[in-house]
Amino acid sequence: MVKFPLIELLDKRSLILHFSWMNIKLRFKGSYLGLVWTGLEPLLMFLILFVVFSSIREIPKENFGIYLITGVLFYHLFSRGTTTGLGSLQENSSLLKSLKIKKELFPVIATTTTCILLFVELGVLFGLMPVFDFTPGWNILYLPILLILFLLLVLGMNYILSILYVYIKDLKQFWTIFVYALLFLSPIFWYTTEVEGMLLDIQKINPFGQIVEMAHKIIVFNQIPELVEWFYTTIFVFGILFIGFIMFKKLEHNIVEKL
Repeated sequence: MVKFPLIELLDKRSLILHFSWMNIKLRFKGSYLGLVWTGLEPLLMFLILFVVFSSIREIPKENFGIYLITGVLFYHLFSRGTTTGLGSLQENSSLLKSLKIKKELFPVIATTTTCILLFVELGVLFGLMPVFDFTPGWNILYLPILLILFLLLVLGMNYILSILYVYIKDLKQFWTIFVYALLFLSPIFWYTTEVEGMLLDIQKINPFGQIVEMAHKIIVFNQIPELVEWFYTTIFVFGILFIGFIMFKKLEHNIVEKL
């Protein structure tokens, strides 16, 4: 009987956390700043975008800085989290060949790594709030729920990407281009009220974009996303997670020979 790995997380939490910390150490091995880069990378990206778009806007939007850093952080986490997940099986091929270990745990480990780094990047967001003289409202209490949905989306994508990458090596290049396009296709530096046509149509079927927009409502606009937004995003996220896990289990049997 197939057991969904999320149910087994409590039993394997030590193993997952161990490998997650190893991922972080390897990522910053030899770096002088180390973990500081986790917050510095999105901060530098934010500063560049903030200078550019603040300059070209005729009328600056209220709290645009917080709006922008919120989108940048979610984008940066999604980009890094799914890129790590994509190579999670390939980069641990020696372990998979030598040890009897559940293969589906490696996408979970990659997502847990993203979860750990998430707390560092949230520190950047809350650290910038006094700089922009911004005080969040009580609706910020809804943010943890949204972050859980976000991490489940990353996990679902990691199941899909990691197993497909074993069979299709070109996937890495394709995903790099796709994630780069996602920066422009999601409401990170633009507002949904400012666009129409194809861009808005894409946003309606973009689960990542929906999560970013909900984050803007919760953090920046002190609003509670409508029930239909929560419902749509939850269905989409769990749909991707379910499809990803089923696809993973269908294709995992021959991956050791493919690695």
